[in-house]
Amino acid sequence: MSNKVKLGLGIGALILAGSIVTTAMAGETSEPGSQEDPLVTKSYVDQQINLLKQSGLPSGQPTDGEETVKVAQIIVLNLKAGDLLVGNTGTEMILRAGTATAYSKDANGIPDVTGATDLKNGTKIPLNHQLIYPRNDGRGVKIVSGTAVFMVRGEYEVISEQKE
Repeated sequence: MSNKVKLGLGIGALILAGSIVTTAMAGETSEPGSQEDPLVTKSYVDQQINLLKQSGLPSGQPTDGEETVKVAQIIVLNLKAGDLLVGNTGTEMILRAGTATAYSKDANGIPDVTGATDLKNGTKIPLNHQLIYPRNDGRGVKIVSGTAVFMVRGEYEVISEQKE
C-alpha cells in the first residue's frame, strides 16, 4: 500500500473513532432516580398541586403582575318580534332560529365573520353565522317576527319594543 492510502486510512479511522466517542457521550442519559432525573412519589405531586392551588394560579387569580383572563360563557336567548339585541365591544352572536335583521344607527355594519361581509342596517341575518361587534356603539339585531334564538358570548343588552 502507498503512503497516501495509509495516511487516508489513518485519518478516516481517527474520524470514525472520534464520532463513536462523541455519539456515546451524547447518548448518555441520567439514571432514573438520580439527582438529574429524580423519581417522585404521588404524595409529592399532590403536595405541589395543592401549593399551586393555594397560590391562586389554577383559579385564574393574577400572580406576579399577570392579568386574569375571563372567558365569557355562551348564553342562549329566546327573543320575540320587535326586540333589539345590542352587542358591546367584542360580543359574539349567532342566530340559531328565527328571523332577524342587522341594526345600526349609522352606516357601520355588523361584521359577519362566517360570510366575510358587513351586514348593513336592515340586512337579513343568516342562520348560524358568527357576528362580532367591534365597538360599543349601539349596533345590534332586530327580531323581525315570531321568536328568534341567539347564542351570545359577551356583554349585551336586550331592548324590548315597548321601551323604544
